[in-house]
Amino acid sequence: MGLTTEPWTGRPASTPPDAKTDLLLSLARALHKVGLPAHRLEATLLRLAGRLGVPLQIMTMPTGLLISFDGGRAPLTYVLRAQAGRVDLQSWTGLTALVRQLERGTVEVGEARRRIDEIEQTRSCWSQPAIVAAYVLSGGAFAVFFGAGTTELWAALAVGLAVGCVAVALRKVRASSRLFELVAAMAAGLIVGSIDLELGSFAEWVPLAAGLIILLPGIMLVDATEELAQGHLVAGSSRMAGVGVVFLAMTIGVLLGLKVNEFLPNAPIVREPMPLPEWTWLPALVLVALGSTIRFGARGGDYGWILIGSAVALAGTRLGTTMLGPVCGEFFGAFVLGLAAHLAARLRGVTPELVIIPGLALLVPGSLGVRTISSLLGQNPDLAVSSLLGTDPNLAMQTGFQMFLVAMALVAGLLFSDALAGEKSAA
Repeated sequence: MGLTTEPWTGRPASTPPDAKTDLLLSLARALHKVGLPAHRLEATLLRLAGRLGVPLQIMTMPTGLLISFDGGRAPLTYVLRAQAGRVDLQSWTGLTALVRQLERGTVEVGEARRRIDEIEQTRSCWSQPAIVAAYVLSGGAFAVFFGAGTTELWAALAVGLAVGCVAVALRKVRASSRLFELVAAMAAGLIVGSIDLELGSFAEWVPLAAGLIILLPGIMLVDATEELAQGHLVAGSSRMAGVGVVFLAMTIGVLLGLKVNEFLPNAPIVREPMPLPEWTWLPALVLVALGSTIRFGARGGDYGWILIGSAVALAGTRLGTTMLGPVCGEFFGAFVLGLAAHLAARLRGVTPELVIIPGLALLVPGSLGVRTISSLLGQNPDLAVSSLLGTDPNLAMQTGFQMFLVAMALVAGLLFSDALAGEKSAA
C-alpha cells in the first residue's frame, strides 16, 4: 500500500493520482479548510466519489484527513495534514455550487479542479477597517440583545473595538495558536475593569459578554456535538477538546486583564444608568447581520440572506423560550432556522449555510460561560477569581452541563429540520 505522509499541496511524491482522484483530494482539502464538519465532509465526498465511480474510504479529523482509494491493484492512502479553517461563507458557497454541478454532471472534472484552485485563491472582499467595524457592530448589537443600558452599550463598543484591532493585528497566527483569544480576552478584561472611570459604574457582564461572545467557539461546540451525535467520535472528541482549550485561553486572558486593573486607580463615577428603548433591537439586528457578513467572509450580495437567518433565529428563539422555556426555546429556534434555510435552498437555490451559520451565531451556547463569569465579576471579583481558578468546581460543572445541553438542543433542532425538509445541502 502506498502511503503519502506529506501535506497535500498538489500531486503526491509517488504514484500520481488520475484526474478524478486529484479532484477528490483537492475538494477534500478545500471543504476542510472552510470549516465543514466531519460528517458533512465525509458524506459529500462519498456521494461524489460514487457519482464519479471512484472507490473511496475517508476518515476526517479537525487536524487532517485520511483518504484511501482502491485502484484495483492495491489501496493508495493519502494523509492530508491541515488545521481546521475558519468559516468562510464566500468559499463555502462556491464549493457547494461546484459539488452540485459535479453531482449533476454539468461540469467536467478538469474544469472543476481549476475552479477549486480559483476558489481557494480568492481573497476576502473585506478590508481590515471593515473587519474592525464588524467586531464593533457585533459587540454593540449583542449588548442590546442582553438588555444593556447606554453605559453598557458604550463599554461594549469599546470592547468590540479592542477585539477587532487584536483580530486584525494577529490575523496571521489565528489559525495555528490560541494567542488571539488570549490577547483579546485580556484586552476585554482590562477595558471592562477600567472604563468605569470614564463612563460610571455599570453591569460589567454585559459588555464583557457582548464583546467576547464573538470569540467563543459556539459554532465549534455545536459542530462537535453534532459529530458525536452522528457517531464520529474521534472528530467530535478532538473538536470538543479544542473548544476547551479556547475557553481556557480566554479565561486566563480575562484574569490577566483583571490583574492589570489592580494597579490602576479605582474610583468609578456613579451615574444613573439610562435604559435603551425597546425598538433598539431592530437596528441591532440589522447591524449584527452586517457584522456577521463581514466576520464570516460572505459577499456583500449575501447580506439579505444573512439578515433573514439572523431574524428567524432571534425571533424563533424568543418565541420558543416564551412558550417552552430556555432549552426547548433553543431547540425551537434552531428548528425554525433549519426549515427557513432549506426553504430558501429549494425556492431560490441559496446555500443553506448562508442562513444557518449567521443565525446559529445568535443561538450558540458559548455566551453561558461568559455571562456566568462576568456576573460574578460584577458582584464579587474575589469570588470570580477563585471560581475561575477552579476552587468552585460545582459552578464550572453546572455551566459546562448547561452549555452542552443547549448545544445538544441546537443540534436536535437542526436534525429535525433536516429530516422534515428532506434533502440535505450538497456540502
